[in-house]
Amino acid sequence: MDHSLWTVRDGPRGDLSFLALDEGSEDSRAVEHAFSRCGFSADEWRVLHDAPLRAFLWVATADGPVRPREREACRRVLLLGQFSPSPLVGLIYGEALGQLDVLSPERLREAPDLEPLRPLCERVAERLGLGEAARFRRCLLDVGWRVARASNGLLGRLGRVREAERTALEAFTEVLEFPGLDG
Repeated sequence: MDHSLWTVRDGPRGDLSFLALDEGSEDSRAVEHAFSRCGFSADEWRVLHDAPLRAFLWVATADGPVRPREREACRRVLLLGQFSPSPLVGLIYGEALGQLDVLSPERLREAPDLEPLRPLCERVAERLGLGEAARFRRCLLDVGWRVARASNGLLGRLGRVREAERTALEAFTEVLEFPGLDG
């Protein structure tokens, strides 16, 4: 039996290297399973996974079809979100990043339905606490704001948002609100 030690950076060598590879591939499934045990149904989990892309599409399609700079702004937010201190946000943003490039042209032209998102923050608060719900909500709103600013080009870099995107952001903020959550 091999009782050799290895550093985290080097990884295992020898006969046991396959174990580390199996463990690494199961990380996301373990986190997903942990959250599903918190009471999220399969439908709720599907809506959780789709939430960042709904935020992106809702704001990006407010003034017409999605433009490349809006998609790139969403990509940057999702990349940063993967490193969130919240395991829920990190997992969901990682999954959304993989789906961003494979969105169908039809989906990129039409605004998504926001109604499935209405009870979402409240469910996250019930299952994982108000802090996790606040982080999740803040991250979704960040997607919307960054996409809205990217839509406005140079003026967006200065913080300006067009009326169409502002209206979309207000509607999106209203959908994510519930009593007990400030912010």
